[in-house]
Amino acid sequence: MNYGKIIHEAWNLTVHCSKLKWFVFIPSFAAVVVFVLELAWQGSLIVEEFHLFGVEGHFVYSKIGSFLGFLADHHLLGWGIFVGLFIILFEFVFPSWILSTLILSVRQQFTVPEKELSLRQKIIEGSAHFFRLFELHAIFSPFAMITIGLFGVTLFRYYHGDIFTAILLPILILYSILALFLNVFIAFAPYYIVCEGYAVGQAVKKSIGLVFVNFGQTMAIILLMFLVNLRVVINVLVVVGVPLGILFLISVLAQSAWLSFAVVAAILVGLGLLALTAYLTAILDVFSTAVWERAFTVFRAKQETLQFSAENTPPPSYPEEESHEAVE
Repeated sequence: MNYGKIIHEAWNLTVHCSKLKWFVFIPSFAAVVVFVLELAWQGSLIVEEFHLFGVEGHFVYSKIGSFLGFLADHHLLGWGIFVGLFIILFEFVFPSWILSTLILSVRQQFTVPEKELSLRQKIIEGSAHFFRLFELHAIFSPFAMITIGLFGVTLFRYYHGDIFTAILLPILILYSILALFLNVFIAFAPYYIVCEGYAVGQAVKKSIGLVFVNFGQTMAIILLMFLVNLRVVINVLVVVGVPLGILFLISVLAQSAWLSFAVVAAILVGLGLLALTAYLTAILDVFSTAVWERAFTVFRAKQETLQFSAENTPPPSYPEEESHEAVE
């Protein structure tokens, strides 16, 4: 398997097909916002639980209450609800539709690059696979590594000490290993659903078989994707860290004339970093989908060749049977 060729083709498509990157930008922005909020939520609760930085009492809930009060006082509560629903839809509902549209678009670009790509047409075609992909994601969402990590942090916050170290942590590690192997073996299930129209159960079985035959190559691709995703995680940490640093300066400048400037700077820098990280995440989504689509196509061609060879290999026969067949 020529990894260099697959990566080159995937990156070339990502660079030259700008409409796919901007198509994925909005859901990527929603995903980054939700991830940042999850990190901020968990971090704030840990600070509150362990009384770090002198925090006492229900610090998180009081801040949430203050924020909701601010929205209500400035007649922005309706806009806040709209933005919240918008983010929820693009983070938890639409990703399956977007993924099916992206897979179909990438497949067309690789198969018939001279044909014009109509995203509106691909959105219509992708709707046929929405419910099956949504079902697939719903079934295996408890095995997502980010979900497990956040759940582990929650367990640590509530049960830190001997209970967590002796009982919960080993269970969490074993569950993470199981989830990792499961995610490896269902890697091609979305492509079986979208490209070949299989039901969820059949797609999972087919994916397990395809990965089993190409286990080493699949692990190599997963390692590559992990290294690429690591860059996005670092960017998200920057998104969280820089505004927090500015907010720390705000606390220092609480009695200063620079307070208003620091608040505006924190908001603008935070939004700018969110937009930049969302754009990088969109590039990664297109590139990742292109890599997996190329790998799926190569692995399926290899599998069909092996199946064809096995099905068309004549059974062993005696010499007289061979000569009889030759005469006939």
